[in-house]
Amino acid sequence: MDLEKQQEYDELPYFGEANQASSAANRKIAEKMSTLLIVYGKEGMEWSISPAGQRLVRREFPRRSWFHKHEYVEILYVIEGSFTQILLGEEIRFEQGEFVITDQNCEHADYIEAKDAAVLFLQIRSDYLEQLLRSYDGTDEMQRFLFHALWRQKREQSFLQLQRSKKYSRKEIDIEQLLENLLAEDLSREPGYEQIEHGLMIRLLQYLCWAYIPQLHTDSKESREKALLYELECYIRENVAKVTVSELEKEFHYHRNYYSLILKKYRGKSFQQYVIEIRMKYAKQLLEQTTLSVKQVAQQIGYENVSHFYHLFEKYYGKTPREIRSREGEI
Repeated sequence: MDLEKQQEYDELPYFGEANQASSAANRKIAEKMSTLLIVYGKEGMEWSISPAGQRLVRREFPRRSWFHKHEYVEILYVIEGSFTQILLGEEIRFEQGEFVITDQNCEHADYIEAKDAAVLFLQIRSDYLEQLLRSYDGTDEMQRFLFHALWRQKREQSFLQLQRSKKYSRKEIDIEQLLENLLAEDLSREPGYEQIEHGLMIRLLQYLCWAYIPQLHTDSKESREKALLYELECYIRENVAKVTVSELEKEFHYHRNYYSLILKKYRGKSFQQYVIEIRMKYAKQLLEQTTLSVKQVAQQIGYENVSHFYHLFEKYYGKTPREIRSREGEI
């Protein structure tokens, strides 16, 4: 897709610093189908364009979005660079030219890295997907997945990863030209655009079946545990000074013993052992990279008793905070 045809960054309205919004509700669309093009710059600029308009924001990279679901099926295509999502508890990097189709019920988060990338999102409402399926005569894994997404089997999350087959050249199937046409029709919305979009979507589904190798990922007990583990580790790191099992119960709504079981299974440590490890690593970082006193470091990671902190630190590293400090200064 020729991104140079799109409007340049400096011509776009500037919306200032963007805040990461938290939304527990499912994301919705009013139209039966909509497109969203996002271009990420390694300097922290993020340009998005959709039928609703365009905007340019500055963000801090890397960053992770909140976990969310859609009330539509999402088709993601990586135009340039790579794009990472957390799906079924795993960080998965999708490379240029790959497609990902995410089920309505599949909870996921985007992980935006400090690098240049461009991603196109096609958001398809379930009633429109049903219309497309009536026109699509495939009988393969793609169709099974789409039917699954349509009927929203709530007990199972799934997504489909598609990598281009070597059987077909870009000249035989120009998928990017098709997507560029689809984006142009959706942005212009001139009379008759819906019929053109419908035909382009049918061709897209056919191309994906002919020229791409699908890999279906479905929910399992292990993936649910890994998803919880990912959230658990993020929460502990963000609240390292004050995290308790009681707070985890309020945040994630599992029995207090379950968190140690998950950490023991995948990290080989109990909750208390894991928290101490994170605190000690953070303390070492503060000692090496800041001029904070040992008392201040101890307080920042959750210890008011400096002697207790000394004991834990020396037990973990085999050295005292004074010995491990990388530069001289008042301790």
